[in-house]
Amino acid sequence: MTTFIYFLGFIAILVAGGYGVTRKWDYTPGTALMKKSSDINQLTSRYNDAIRALEDAYDMENNQSGWNLTSSYNRRQYSKRYQALAREYNSKRRQIINVWEKMNPAWSKARKAWGWVFVIGVTSAVTCCTASLPFEEETPATTVMSETGTRYWNAETIPIPYLQDATQYVSNPDHVLDQNTVDQMNITLKQLETEMDIQSVVIVVNHIENDDPFRFAQDVGNKYGVGRNDRGLMIVVGYLDHSINMSPGRGLEGDLTDVECHRLQQEYVVPAMRAEMPDSGMLYLTKAIYATMQKKEMPEMSSLSSQSDEIDEEIITTVGMYMLFFIAWCVFFLKLNNKYQWLSTLNMATIKSNPFYEESSNGGTFYSGGGGRGSSWGDGGFGGGSFGGGSFGGGGATSRW
Repeated sequence: MTTFIYFLGFIAILVAGGYGVTRKWDYTPGTALMKKSSDINQLTSRYNDAIRALEDAYDMENNQSGWNLTSSYNRRQYSKRYQALAREYNSKRRQIINVWEKMNPAWSKARKAWGWVFVIGVTSAVTCCTASLPFEEETPATTVMSETGTRYWNAETIPIPYLQDATQYVSNPDHVLDQNTVDQMNITLKQLETEMDIQSVVIVVNHIENDDPFRFAQDVGNKYGVGRNDRGLMIVVGYLDHSINMSPGRGLEGDLTDVECHRLQQEYVVPAMRAEMPDSGMLYLTKAIYATMQKKEMPEMSSLSSQSDEIDEEIITTVGMYMLFFIAWCVFFLKLNNKYQWLSTLNMATIKSNPFYEESSNGGTFYSGGGGRGSSWGDGGFGGGSFGGGSFGGGGATSRW
């Protein structure tokens, strides 16, 4: 919007300058303009009559010959005669215009000055419109790519921060989530463990080996044994794989059923991920899990709109404002065109087009001489490990977006 306001200011100065510069040349030779148009129209009329006479002669000659094999040759010959008339006409027309402009130098200077005003106006509008359009910033490659290429995580390679710090429940090696989001999630997940003895691990990466979040959750659980008294919870997200799995332990399945896991994913995670807002999706998911376990009121997500949606709206607004300017600029141009005649076709007659053409064999013209991927619910189990020795009986759900 700021760019557009400055642009309008520049256009106002440009137009005022145009009027200021051409004021001393502000001579409108109305009678002379009418005389010029009349002379050109008379010239055009004479040559159009000559072209019609040429057509009549062509038709008569071909009728007499019975449209025999010489018709194509005749067409080419008459086309050459038309082109000779057209060259002669254009030469005489230019001569009339040149003589008239020499007789009216003030008008010619003003015409040229206003022509430059319109060219500068259009050029600056295109430049300012392009410069004011928003562009999405590219995601840094370090969040997706390693030095050797795309990283696919598995249970053997994924870091588990909880093993070093019992307050860290979120593994975020690809930095899909902001650190502030991770910190808030850790606080909620710590409350979940302290108040309800639910030990959890949340893994958020770009890519999962074999694109199987359920198996990834099973393998991590088998390796570390997440959960005490079978009250463990595994959450695995493949952000660029568009997948999430939630797997509760055996002792948690009654409180966090497969249906409940699926509902939480569809209500909080999937819409946020589709809007490219992973931080919101995961933060609300952890709060919703805590509210579900505590039998409290569920959190309500604010209206989601992706950065691309916001950019699309801004593009529409920006382009719309400049389109209104272009319409006004064209109206202004057409108004002055009555005086300066940049578009002569709006004021004077033109010569007829070449009538001597024929359809080619291929039909052309010949002129002679011229989202969502659904969801699935997983099953399987894992148990034992260094966390709490928890076991999983196959509950949970997997969703994709």
